[in-house]
Amino acid sequence: MAFLVYKKQDGYLLAAGENYSLAGYNLIYKLWEKREKPINKGWHISSGDLIHEYTNGKETVNTLSLLIDFHPTATTRIGIIELLDIYAYTYSYSGKTGNADWTPMMLRLRDVYYDEKPISIQEKEEILKKLKEPTDDKDFVEFLYINGNDRGWNWGRNGMTNAAFIMGEARDYFRKFF
Repeated sequence: MAFLVYKKQDGYLLAAGENYSLAGYNLIYKLWEKREKPINKGWHISSGDLIHEYTNGKETVNTLSLLIDFHPTATTRIGIIELLDIYAYTYSYSGKTGNADWTPMMLRLRDVYYDEKPISIQEKEEILKKLKEPTDDKDFVEFLYINGNDRGWNWGRNGMTNAAFIMGEARDYFRKFF
């Protein structure tokens, strides 16, 4: 996946030529710290929070959009989605403040652009320079997880599975959003 920053202008999303990073010691971790490192409970990050953190308060959801190209090397389709919210539940098996073991997350997303056809990388780059801003509010969710402190807050393994079995209090936390 490619995490792309777009500027909003007159109903369009214009490629800013920048990428943002959620995992690692980047946006999610920084916002977890700013929320006083909640453990064994749920917490929320809006796209506005992410944009504010990414731009050091210079931009808002009215001026920027955080997009994801879910298959950037594809030559048979283009799939671009917008990140709206992240709902997270951080586990700490030791219970020690600031010690996160893993964080299952529910990402709330919406489609921006999707097309299936043979396409070259150059053609794709041209299309992605300027996209129409979505006008509908139809959203969907994806569940992912990031590892905790011992694995640098990085994504769970891709390929094998990045599924998150969600039980107990974490399941109760996510359930209220359906």
